[in-house]
Amino acid sequence: MWTMWAMLICLAGGQLASATLCRTYGTVPGIPGLPGQPGSDGRDGENGPKGEQGPPGQGGAERGEKGDPGLPGHPGKFGPMGPPGQAGLPGITGAPGPMGEPGDYKVTFKSAFSAARSISSYPRREQPVRFDRIITNENGHYENRYGRFTCSVPGIYYFTYHVTSRGNLCLNIKKGRGGSRGDRVVTFCDFVHSSFQVTTGGVVLKMAMNESVWLEPTEKNSLVGLEGSDSIFSGFLIFPEA
Repeated sequence: MWTMWAMLICLAGGQLASATLCRTYGTVPGIPGLPGQPGSDGRDGENGPKGEQGPPGQGGAERGEKGDPGLPGHPGKFGPMGPPGQAGLPGITGAPGPMGEPGDYKVTFKSAFSAARSISSYPRREQPVRFDRIITNENGHYENRYGRFTCSVPGIYYFTYHVTSRGNLCLNIKKGRGGSRGDRVVTFCDFVHSSFQVTTGGVVLKMAMNESVWLEPTEKNSLVGLEGSDSIFSGFLIFPEA
């Protein structure tokens, strides 16, 4: 590099310069050259020893005061129903209630009748027997023109008859509605020849509104109604329907 610079100066500076510089070549340092390009990075050195633990850091700011409670949140979903708990102990018996108003026997349900037959001729077979003479007819539920009792107070009733016959007699107790032939409930028969006989029968029936009950003979119809030998048909309410 220095040799190249000396040659250039000798050629450009003439003889004086050439003589002076050329003579002194090799004894006087030349002008410093331009800096070279940076070299490549060296390899990483080995890890140094672990340092000592530093002093503890200073604490942060002091804890502030407790804030106000926030607004309540929205209600959550209902959870599943739990199993039923055990039954509790019986409570204390309460005090008696106030006394009720006095009742009136006149407004209770009533229905009863009893009627006698004053007709001397035998009744027609398979037709209601007319007991035309009223003895008792509470609330008028028995109709003596037709020999029928018609229910106006639903409930349980008892019906009975006591009749005088002068021969064979069979009586049906029948039940139906309106003017229908009705249904036979029970039949009672007595057989006698050339003498008077008292025949009786009875039954307990559940009656609905407007149902009727009556007596009806078969072809054995020797029922009479004479003074001193009465024939009667009776019935009454045992208890009304709840």
